[in-house]
Amino acid sequence: MNKTLAEAKAIHRQGLEIAKRSDWFQKLDRRYRKVDGYEPFSTAAKNLAYNLVVAESGFMGGLLEPQRMLDDFAWSAVISAAWTLAHNPFPVWWLHRNLFEAFEESDLPKAIADLQVSAPFGMIMLPRDRILNPDGEPCDWIFFQHLPPGSVPPTLRFGLHTIEFQPIECEKLRWVTVLRNGTSYASLVEINGDELVRGNFSMGTQHFTDSNPDFSLEQQFQLTLEKIVLQTLLYLQIRPDDLLPPTNAVRISNKGQGFGGKKSDKDRLNPLIIGQQFQPQTERISRPAHSNHATPRTHWRRGHWRRVAMGEGRQERKWRWIQPVLVNG
Repeated sequence: MNKTLAEAKAIHRQGLEIAKRSDWFQKLDRRYRKVDGYEPFSTAAKNLAYNLVVAESGFMGGLLEPQRMLDDFAWSAVISAAWTLAHNPFPVWWLHRNLFEAFEESDLPKAIADLQVSAPFGMIMLPRDRILNPDGEPCDWIFFQHLPPGSVPPTLRFGLHTIEFQPIECEKLRWVTVLRNGTSYASLVEINGDELVRGNFSMGTQHFTDSNPDFSLEQQFQLTLEKIVLQTLLYLQIRPDDLLPPTNAVRISNKGQGFGGKKSDKDRLNPLIIGQQFQPQTERISRPAHSNHATPRTHWRRGHWRRVAMGEGRQERKWRWIQPVLVNG
């Protein structure tokens, strides 16, 4: 590790300590019970608060102008997401690891029509250390925001500075994440039409580095995040009943959550888990008797999404997920 990068990471750690003592953190944090196998929600709140503290300090100190923020798509998306969460109630959902794995082995449709999102924005918590960026940094959570035509992202205000966004021309979905080391990713996806149109893939980092990122690997990482977000929303559309408090199969605890001292169980929120009722599909294929062919090795038969005709006259269209199958697992 070179000295410049080491210094940048030290500055980031100090910034996180400042952020978790800020009013922004108090507005963002939710004292959920900790779900085993996931980062505490406070990790996400701390990184989002950090970005708001940096932006606020920059504007107040005269070091930042609104247009400079707007020119940085990833950072402006992070600030907009953090601001939205800090000023509104929002849902937080934990994606069950079995369902997450099945999404990894499924393909997105070329187009997504009639996406019905149960919340205009929210947070999806991901199983720990399951998605890594090209530098090996894990993604712990993803913010999503559904933007119907004509909607306008919230106006941001820092002191005398105002940052306004243009109205959305067509249906879009925005997603944002910040990794533990401060690297941010964001994208804006057009989801209404004959195909998914990805208008922006963007990343930003607070750190200095001597190496150039491999943009093909970075784009593949972002496509993976996008696939998880869109499939999660599609799954909730067809299985709204599978968003439930944790059962005995999901371990939770009251330790290590938040920074504000000890509080009783009744002060903590119960997490909502997506996919506890999901059952992975498996298939066993044996070598036929008297055959020279070997037994097929363990592999996934990939899943996919499609719209099927239903109802009177088969005029209604609904999404159906053809689950992946683990063969000889």
